[in-house]
Amino acid sequence: MTYPLTTIILAAGKGTRMPSKNPKALQTVLGEAMLSHVYTVAKSISNEVYTVVGYKADMVKEHLLKNHGEEALQRTIFQEEQLGTGHAVQCAMKKIKEINSQENQKILILNADVPLISKELLIDFIKKSENLPLSFISLYLPDAKSYGRVVRKEFLSKAKHTPCTKHEENKGEVEKIIEAKDFNVLYPQSEIFEVNSGIYLVDAQLLYEFLPLLSSQNANHEYYITDIIGLAKERNISLEAFCFENAEALLGVNNPLELNEAEKTLQKAINTKLMANGVVLHNQESIFISPFAEISAGVEIYGPCEIYGNSKIAQYTSIESHCYIKNTQIGESCIVKSFCHFEDAIVGNNAKLGPYARLRPQAELADNVHLGNFVEIKKSKIGNASKVNHLSYIGDSLVGSGVNVGAGCITCNYDGKNKFQTIIEDNAFLGSNCAFVAPVTIGKNSLVAAGSTITKDIPENRLAIARERQVNLNKKNKG
Repeated sequence: MTYPLTTIILAAGKGTRMPSKNPKALQTVLGEAMLSHVYTVAKSISNEVYTVVGYKADMVKEHLLKNHGEEALQRTIFQEEQLGTGHAVQCAMKKIKEINSQENQKILILNADVPLISKELLIDFIKKSENLPLSFISLYLPDAKSYGRVVRKEFLSKAKHTPCTKHEENKGEVEKIIEAKDFNVLYPQSEIFEVNSGIYLVDAQLLYEFLPLLSSQNANHEYYITDIIGLAKERNISLEAFCFENAEALLGVNNPLELNEAEKTLQKAINTKLMANGVVLHNQESIFISPFAEISAGVEIYGPCEIYGNSKIAQYTSIESHCYIKNTQIGESCIVKSFCHFEDAIVGNNAKLGPYARLRPQAELADNVHLGNFVEIKKSKIGNASKVNHLSYIGDSLVGSGVNVGAGCITCNYDGKNKFQTIIEDNAFLGSNCAFVAPVTIGKNSLVAAGSTITKDIPENRLAIARERQVNLNKKNKG
């Protein structure tokens, strides 16, 4: 269910505490960029989603296009200078007004570094905020760290005279949000444990009114979106902070330690849910599964194992340890043995794969296919009940049904400039250690003798031998 609102995701930051060649928003949790976690949730509840990009904007745009489509790319806003969250929202609202002139809409503001955010939490927040022109989510932290403090009425009256360091001393209506550096200067002996999550729901008209009033007169010399709380209070505009107990889902990720903690939290939640739904996980602490993957009841997975992207594993399939699977569909009742690596591939039902099998992009296996150890398939279709049992490479090929590929067979698909296709028709039998120089077609029911190098088409029902005749010579004695 989507709501009549527009979401802005702030993803322009560099992430100075996250040393990396990638922008902060593209740091991964369970194989998925933090931005993708947030974008997917936002898209599930919003009419429109806009992403503010800045640092290494081209990388972020490329990610959005590849993972979320053309619409996501078209709705990016470039923040040329990173002048704070308030400035980022200003840039976004300018574009939103150009595209959508409805000023009575709601604007949901999210940060790209909150990968644990859930659809259910945001829906709860939206429902609670239904009749408010301005609301935001807060949370309690035993250590407020660098988070903006949510300042309430009783704190302001007491902290002027005496230090306030207890939860109960910060009560009453919300008056403002003070960023950490400024709070420590204003109230050096006091502390507040209710902090701002950075998630807001605001009437668009209110943003258009308040954004030009933001000031950079603060410790960081930035324009803070948090200042709209104080502006609303000064004008007696109704607002509320909704404090959620599920603090982990609201915490931003700012450094490698927090990234690791977020991944462990999400891993545990996903694995627990899968096991409750009938998926058997052995050594589940070492099994990492993307939240975008679909694992059916009856699947059995042995750790360590990684399943990422939009992978789909159908019921009664077994995945043994040390496998890496990304954006791959695997059918029912398959056996995937240890040390397999699959990416952007499709596998039918009742397949037996590995150990040490590799499926590269655009590999498609029909039902009942067998792949043995050290077999690599790339951009090829393998027909029903065909077998490629060991030590072979099949690339840019069409392989029919009932084909048997012997050990050490290679399709030579590349001549240094172009790639060509090999066609192996139904029930062909390929002996061991054969090379097929594409383009070439192997006809139905044909037999290729071991050790052959095939450069010409083979008609149906033929035996092909393409090798030098063996000659046995006398062995010369030494001495």
